[in-house]
Amino acid sequence: MEDVYLVMSLAGVSSKKQLELVQKLGSSQNVWASFSRPHILKTVLPEEQIAQIGEIMSSSRLEDFKLGLEKTGVKYITIEDERYSKRLKEIFDPPAILYYKGNIDLLNEDSIAIVGSRTCTSYGAEQTRIFSRALTQAGFVIVSGLAEGIDGIAQKECVKNNGKTIAVLAGRINDVYPSIHKDLAEEILKKGGLILCETLPSTLPRYGFVQRNRIIAGLSLGVLVTEAGEKSGSLHTVEFANDYGRHIFALPGPVSSSKSVGTNRLIKCFQGCCVTEPNDIIADFPQFSPQNKKESKLEQLDMNEQIVLGALEDEAQHFSFLIEKTSLDAKTLNSLLTRMEIRGLIIRMAGNYFQKKID
Repeated sequence: MEDVYLVMSLAGVSSKKQLELVQKLGSSQNVWASFSRPHILKTVLPEEQIAQIGEIMSSSRLEDFKLGLEKTGVKYITIEDERYSKRLKEIFDPPAILYYKGNIDLLNEDSIAIVGSRTCTSYGAEQTRIFSRALTQAGFVIVSGLAEGIDGIAQKECVKNNGKTIAVLAGRINDVYPSIHKDLAEEILKKGGLILCETLPSTLPRYGFVQRNRIIAGLSLGVLVTEAGEKSGSLHTVEFANDYGRHIFALPGPVSSSKSVGTNRLIKCFQGCCVTEPNDIIADFPQFSPQNKKESKLEQLDMNEQIVLGALEDEAQHFSFLIEKTSLDAKTLNSLLTRMEIRGLIIRMAGNYFQKKID
């Protein structure tokens, strides 16, 4: 019953009230049925919103809205969709509906948020690139707010390294803010990333930065703050992360820098784990350890690939030896070895010898 959430959103009902109503009536189907019996809604919604719902249901407004989304390439996902983020569902104030462009499957990938000052220093910018690059290469999806400064740098570096990133907007899905990041937004989508927001696309321009920050924290396994001043908005993301039980990481900065007052305080007050290199974060997540990655890769091998690696355990072997060992014909074996070489499992050497790749 995804249309239930669209109707309530169009009527100006907040996510909190939408979920409260669904919980009170038992299901979204029951809420939909209540639209024809407005008296049921009076215990939760004000009369103005009930009247708006009635107007929407008796007009073509809902269908016109959905057609408008389709024309602009915007899709939506509700909290009842199986593709909705499992981590976001866990928080106490999840968005009932999200509007998006791009790869929605990223919602349930392991992700790290990188946030910080909009007016960052060269130190903050460089460290953000280092951490974003390493975390991307380790396999994390990078989550941020596409803002100027740290956010944009982190997401740009992720895309540059062929990673996937989720940009959570504070405004409307087709209203990228700041406008200087419109090209970055397009690049994110081209590289298989995701752009999403909670704001209704048809509303007047408005920006809910604090509400956006709760989504960033909710989607992520942890939040990294690379640089933040005393009153940086990124510290709101940390507050949400703390409430949601997420890992919090803070990069120390020069004590003389006003842009590092926030991060240094997080460390000083034991509100964030002090990190000085990307491995400090990676080590907190066993699924990204080199040993587990190696085991995961081996689990994906078929029988013939396992036999080849077994034959190459001690030293490089000639193609003819592998034919004998695998009992495969030359054409099939050559094709198998080529696939294994592409996957980084073996190394092809001079003289038609093959060697197991050592991580």
